[in-house]
Amino acid sequence: MARVDGVSAAGRDRALGVVASVAMAEAIVCGAGAAGLAAAATLGAAGVQAVVLERSDRVGASWRSRYDGLRLNTPAWMSTLPGYRARHRKYGEYPSRDNWVRYLEDYTQYHRLDVRFGVDVQKLSATRRGWQVETDGEAFEAAHVIVATGHERNPYIPDWPGRESYDGKLIHSSAYRNPGPYRGRDVLVVGPNVTGSELANQLAKGGAERVRVACRTPPNVVARKFLGVNVNLPGLVLNRLPSRVGDEVGWLMQRILFGRLDQYGIPRSPMGVATTMVRRRQSPAYDDGFIDELRAGRIEIVAAVTGFDRSEVILAGGGRIRPDVVIAATGYRRGLQDLVGHLGVLDADGCPMVSGGRDHPRSPGLFFIGYRIDLSGQLRLMRIDAKAIAATISRGGGSGNS
Repeated sequence: MARVDGVSAAGRDRALGVVASVAMAEAIVCGAGAAGLAAAATLGAAGVQAVVLERSDRVGASWRSRYDGLRLNTPAWMSTLPGYRARHRKYGEYPSRDNWVRYLEDYTQYHRLDVRFGVDVQKLSATRRGWQVETDGEAFEAAHVIVATGHERNPYIPDWPGRESYDGKLIHSSAYRNPGPYRGRDVLVVGPNVTGSELANQLAKGGAERVRVACRTPPNVVARKFLGVNVNLPGLVLNRLPSRVGDEVGWLMQRILFGRLDQYGIPRSPMGVATTMVRRRQSPAYDDGFIDELRAGRIEIVAAVTGFDRSEVILAGGGRIRPDVVIAATGYRRGLQDLVGHLGVLDADGCPMVSGGRDHPRSPGLFFIGYRIDLSGQLRLMRIDAKAIAATISRGGGSGNS
């Protein structure tokens, strides 16, 4: 099969729907984000032919679609994917959105990955020889399939009562790019966690007239560094300890860094940082100025949103406000149900039951990458899981269905 990289003319052709036929591949990777590229590169290094199917026209599509001021919360050296270093001097200590996209493009070219653009994977089915990958065009076959379509694939907005008849502006945080359009406006951000706190901070600094954050559950707040040390490094140790230990250490760090925040509307979260990661698969809020803006009164915490009534937003407790814009930083859904829900490999939350380089006994040869999260950072786990998947496949494990 011909090589395709993230910026080649062949890649542009495939983006227009010109996709070469694949009768039978050793491995197919679904998704050309960081996880999928890492899996393909590691498989290639192990001598396993891998084809990457990507529904967009470029690698790292989900990263490209995020807001302008996005930065990684893990340093470049901890975010490096297998076989190609994310050098501090080239990509920054904490890479920006654009620098991280550039790293993924460089990574694709360096490893000469075979990426097929404009191919939307829709369903996986077991066959006698392995797996059939159904797309919006032709079907592909492979002995092994690695699903890497993303932990944050489909934007989610709760079905609040009255939402459809709300006559104000309501958008998901995925549609936010920068604070420019919101200067001089009254903005309500729903959700104070990773994205919500960052957007509120940008809006307050960027000239919004008023910024409020609707909070249902108080967030766990951390900084990228603690006493000069990247906060993910202690996470390597805390991951090996009971969650209650990580919860207490996280709370202690928050108190040392920020003092008491209950007077500003953020009491201690009822679920600590480690437990939240395990149960909700949710990272803490990395402070990049949010707390300073909160203390200065340029960000206000209000009660959770319970519904809408024409031009009004209804808050828990019965309060009503009339913001100009509501930005729902309410997360994403993984969107795996249509793809593999019929295989019995997902839990009640729609997450893979088995990951980390292993396949489910019901579906040998099917792997998932990019769906794990812990205190050390998700990109580090992608690197580990990519190597584990390649090792399993190269030594004959997960060899398909019989």
